[in-house]
Amino acid sequence: MVSALDRLSYAARQTARVAWYAGHYVAGRRLLKPMPKPDFAVGPTPTRAELTADMRAVFTREWRDIEAGLFPAPRPLGAEPGEFLRRSLRYFRDLPQVDARRHGQLDDEMPPGQQGDGLPDYYRQNFHFQSDGWLSEHSAAIYDTQVEVLFTGAADVMRRRAMKPIAEWMAGRNQRDLRGLDVGCGTGRLLAFLHDAWPGLRLTGLDLSPPYLAEARRLIGRTARVKLIEGAAEALPFDDSSLDLVVSSFLMHELPPDIRSAALNEMARVVRPDGLVVIVDSIQKGDQPTWDGLLDLFPHYFHEPYYADYVGGSLEKGAAEVDLSPIATERAFLSKVAAFTK
Repeated sequence: MVSALDRLSYAARQTARVAWYAGHYVAGRRLLKPMPKPDFAVGPTPTRAELTADMRAVFTREWRDIEAGLFPAPRPLGAEPGEFLRRSLRYFRDLPQVDARRHGQLDDEMPPGQQGDGLPDYYRQNFHFQSDGWLSEHSAAIYDTQVEVLFTGAADVMRRRAMKPIAEWMAGRNQRDLRGLDVGCGTGRLLAFLHDAWPGLRLTGLDLSPPYLAEARRLIGRTARVKLIEGAAEALPFDDSSLDLVVSSFLMHELPPDIRSAALNEMARVVRPDGLVVIVDSIQKGDQPTWDGLLDLFPHYFHEPYYADYVGGSLEKGAAEVDLSPIATERAFLSKVAAFTK
C-alpha cells in the first residue's frame, strides 16, 4: 500500500527533476545561436502550456499505476551529487561544440568504415550533434543530461510507460522463469527501472557502444540478473523464440528504414509465442495531429538523419509485417508506447 507521504515524495522528486532540466533548457537556449528558419512547410505546433499540461498528465498516469500496485515508485537513478553536478557542467561545456556543428562550423563527423572495428556505417554519426556520437566515455557521461534537457525532465517517465503493459502481461507469471532483452539499451535506464521493479527477471541489455554499456553497468550495479553485451539490433545473438520479453526505447527513429525493418523482424524472431514486445519511441505523424509540426522541425534543429522517415511511417504497420499483433498503445507526451505479442 502506498501512503499520502509516498505520493508527496513522488511528486516532489518529479517536480524537482522537471525544474532542474527545464532550467538547463532555458540556460542552454541562451547559449545557442538561433538556427535559420526552415525552408519547408511546417505543420501545426502546440503551445508551451499545452506541452506542459500533457507532460504533467503522464506523471499523473504513472502515479495511478503505482497506486494500483502495478509497479513500485521509481528510485532516483544516477551518480552521487558531486558527480551529478560535474556531469551538468560537462553538458554546458560541450554546448559550444554542439552549436558549432548545428551551424556547420565544426565538421568532425566520424568517417564511416575507417576505424576497422566492425561498426555499421549508419552508426558512425554525431547523432543530435553530440560530441563523439555514441562512441566515447565523454558522450556516455553527458547523454542522459542531454536527453532530459531536450524533454525538460520527462525522458525517464516516457521510458517507464513501458512498464504498464509489462506489468499487465506479467500477471500470473513467475518473473524468475522469464528472460527479457533491451535492444539498444544505451546507458541502461530502462533496464534499471525494469530490474528494480522485477528483480527476479533475467535481463540482457544489448548495445553497439562499449562506453554506453559501461555507463549502464555503473547505473545498474553488479548483479547476475542483468547481463550486458555488445551487438546490433538487426542481428540479435539469440535463438528463435528464446525470449519472453523484448523492449526497446528511443532506438527505432535512429535507424535507417532497412535496418529498422530488420530490427523489428529480429525482435519478432527471438520472442516466444505469447511473449511481449514493447517499443517506446517518438510519436509519428497523425498520432497527435496538432503536434505534427514538432516532428517536422525536430530533424531540422537536431542531427537526426532517419527521423523524418520514421515519423512519416507507422510503427504498428511495421510490426504487423513481421507478425507482431498490437495489444496496447499509449501516447506519453512526445513518445508512443506500443506493445505487441506474437
